[in-house]
Parts: sequence; structure tokens; C-alpha cells
Amino acid sequence: MSLVNQVVILAAGECSRFFPFTRRQHKSDFIIAGKPIISRTIEALDRLGVTKIEVIQSPDDDQSLQNTFAKHTPNHISVRFYTQPKAVGTGNAIIQALPNLETRFLVINPQQINVDEHLKNLEKYPDLLSNPENLIMFSKATTNPSRYGIFALNGQRVTKIVEKPTDLTGLSNQRNVGVYLLTKNFVDFMNTLPTTEFQLIEAFDKYLQDHPIYAVEIKETSLTLKYAWDLLGINKHIQKGNFYIAPNAKIDSNCQINDNVDIEDNCQIGNCVLRNCLIGKNTIIKSGFISDSIIGDNCQIGENFHTEIKNIDHTPIQTVIKNKNVSTGMLSFGILIGDNSIVGDSCHSEPGSILAPNSQISNHSSIKTPSQQNP
Repeated sequence: MSLVNQVVILAAGECSRFFPFTRRQHKSDFIIAGKPIISRTIEALDRLGVTKIEVIQSPDDDQSLQNTFAKHTPNHISVRFYTQPKAVGTGNAIIQALPNLETRFLVINPQQINVDEHLKNLEKYPDLLSNPENLIMFSKATTNPSRYGIFALNGQRVTKIVEKPTDLTGLSNQRNVGVYLLTKNFVDFMNTLPTTEFQLIEAFDKYLQDHPIYAVEIKETSLTLKYAWDLLGINKHIQKGNFYIAPNAKIDSNCQINDNVDIEDNCQIGNCVLRNCLIGKNTIIKSGFISDSIIGDNCQIGENFHTEIKNIDHTPIQTVIKNKNVSTGMLSFGILIGDNSIVGDSCHSEPGSILAPNSQISNHSSIKTPSQQNP
């Protein structure tokens, strides 16, 4: 008997922060190692024994996500789609599926391709599942609590949740990883609260006063997909130190391909050194050194292209998304190159560089970080 039969996948989130890969598709449709990310999540859910998937999507989504589910979902799993009319938070997204929710169900994000590993942690705590009304939130230890929702705990019981705290008094080191075992009764309760961006967390805070909510710690990688560079972490989890080359890609005999490299369909790669990078379909790279970077589809990269990946002072790489400075949190990060871009010969990129789709860069250019281009 499976731990859970039904899952709600939250795929209605904002994709504008995913620049420069804000294509007309959901970001979980991004191809890594020959398959869309979401297809690997479907595989993980199948391993769990899930038979019903409820997908919450944005009204702006085209048919790409539905087409991916149709192609990659086994026949014994049913899939229903719901549209969240406005982006007003995770709680409201879950409420869209309320008419079809079972007594207990799982809630995840589309990139959680290892969710089956997370749920294995429940085997250590059979008592938590004995009461069908118990809510379970999965957590992971963090040394950077100001970036997450943090739990206050009494044993495993959650007593409070604080979003991005600055005062850690009374709080644990456990952060919310966004995987939940919820109940229909909880969603009925949440539906009585005002619709806000933080409706889910507000519902948890009120519900835990009279109902048990438990945290189960995971040790495995917790995958995120907020910014485009998060694809590097997902790729690393998939590759596990190996590399992927599409069968129809053409690779020069002098090309050096190292760990965690992904080369997609119809690429032509010349005399290059490649490390920890993703290269989209139909892209041509003549020669160079490319590391810790993502190059989109249908790009042309000239001779002697070089990515710089570290700050001189060894601090995390900064870049700019939606006119705001953002820390990538990474000590090594090269460049993101949008689809259909052309980069001339003998160019180099500084750490944290981003090229918009359809960019054209002339020979001997230095590609600077967005903050340097727009001080």
C-alpha cells in the first residue's frame, strides 16, 4: 500500500525571474539530459504509487505543460489541470483543486524529482501517519535562515513558522522545503481565510494551535527552481558526476567533456573544454572554455570563447534579475545565454553575465554582468 495516492503539483508560479529562459512554456518543461524536468518528477511519483495528479497552472500557460504530461504520464495515473486565475499565493493555488481532493494528499513543486526519497524518511516515524488528520511538513537544516521559512519545534511538532526571520529566538535550524502531506479538512479551513500571498503559512499558524503539524527532516538534496541558474543544481543531481550527450550531437575529437555536462539534440561542439554546463539543442560552439554556465537553444558561439567563473575576492556571484541585484549564492558561476543568440570570436564573459534571447555580440567583446552594464 502506498503512503499517498494523490498529489497536487504547484505549477502556477511566476516565471519572469527565470530570465533569460522565460520561454512560452513552464520552466519545469526545460530539457535536461534529454527529458523535461517535470517528466522526472512524474517518474518519482509513479515510484511512490501515486495514481492521481492535480496540476495547478497559470492562465498564461500554453499547452506545453499539458502536452508534456500527456507524453510522459503512465496510463495508470490520471491527470487533471486547474487554472489559478491570479498569482495570489500557494494557498489559493491548492484551493483550486479542493473539489477533487482526497482525505490526505501530497503537495510538491514541479522540480522535486527526488520526492520519493523525501517520503522514505516517513518510514522512521510510522506513528505520524497513524492519525489521518496529522499534517506533515518536510524540513531541512540550514545555515542561512533569513532566506527561508523557519520552524519553531517542540520535538517534531511544529509550534510556529516564521518567514525569513531576522530574530532567531525560539526557532530551530529547520527550514521549510515546500513538500507537504495535507488533509482536505485543512484546505477547507484554509479556504475560510482571506486570500493573500501568505495564505498557506497563515493557515498553518492558525491550524497548529488546535491540530498537530509535524516536521520530518530530510537529508537529501532539496531542489529549487526559482532562477535559471538553479538548473545547474538540478542537472548536477541528475548527472551525479557523469555527463549526457544527445545521440545526434556532433563532438570534436579534441573536445574535453568533464563532470555534469549536458549537450542536447543536434549540437555541434568544436575544440572546447566543458565543465558543469548545459548546452541547448541546435547550438554550435566552435572552441573555448565554458564552465558553470547555461547556453540556450539555437545559439552560435565563435572561436575562443571563455567564461570567467569566480570573483577575485571569492565572494558569491551577484547578478541582476528584474532590475534587482540578486546573489546566486554560488562561488562559481559563468554566464546564461538566451536562445537564438550569436557570440563572435575571441569573446569572454565575466562572472554572473546574462545575455537576453536573440543577442548579437561582436568579435573581441567582453560580456559584463548586468549590474555593470546598468549601474
